[in-house]
Amino acid sequence: MANKKFLEEYPLYKKFVSEFHRYTSFDDLPKPAIHMPCDQCESDQTFNMVNDYEEVDYKGHESVYADAVVRAKYQCSACRNYIRRFFIHFGVGKFETEDEEGKKEEQEIIYMEKIGQYPGWNIEMDKELEKMLGEHTKYYKRGLICESQSYGIGAYAYFRRITEDIIDELLESILGLVEEDEEEQYREKLEEVKKEKVAEKKIILVKDLLPKSLQVDGMNPLKELYGVLSQGIHNETDEECIEKAETIRRILVFLVNQVIRTKKDKKSFTEGMKKILVKK
Repeated sequence: MANKKFLEEYPLYKKFVSEFHRYTSFDDLPKPAIHMPCDQCESDQTFNMVNDYEEVDYKGHESVYADAVVRAKYQCSACRNYIRRFFIHFGVGKFETEDEEGKKEEQEIIYMEKIGQYPGWNIEMDKELEKMLGEHTKYYKRGLICESQSYGIGAYAYFRRITEDIIDELLESILGLVEEDEEEQYREKLEEVKKEKVAEKKIILVKDLLPKSLQVDGMNPLKELYGVLSQGIHNETDEECIEKAETIRRILVFLVNQVIRTKKDKKSFTEGMKKILVKK
């Protein structure tokens, strides 16, 4: 069966490929626990599957899974009352695979996709993110709605629009976190940023000066953002664009939240040290 990521994060109609050939029937499929918000508990909780994979529709195919639609019912383990439901379609399609030698070939593989989910995707936003986005909040929510339906081109367009509109403010907010020996250089780059019109060119000016506090496991979010934006979406499908849209959204949310969190931690540390020095 699908893993946690598929159930928790995948939008409708986004295909998930797994090794279904290992299982001979729906009864053999595992039932992974998931972690999602519970409206009754008003917090994130663990949900467990409480039904068998009930087959809603089956059109007949040589594979036990192909063209089948099943229902998965998940119950909150805390209140044991709030229920989440997923309708999952199993299909067969051609996907590009890569062998051990790196040779690519097209194979017919069983996939799964959510064709229904209740409750649906939550487009409520973190208050800090909403404050940062300001008037662009409406575009962010529209982008989420497009992403929830796997309308990749639409989602990409909305998230790119937001990035282009807030990039100056975002890069400016990073200034206070830059190391002292690079602060002057960053300020100079910011002046060039203000003169530049294209978001990708703005990012490339300062991406190498991103503070370590905003990097994760050696990954530079600004470099990743530049890479996605510079590729564009000409002649690409919804499926290809949805991946880029998700990357843009995740990077924006990470940078905004991390900037806010780091500034709060820095302020808290400074105030704490001042109190200690006053006492001394």
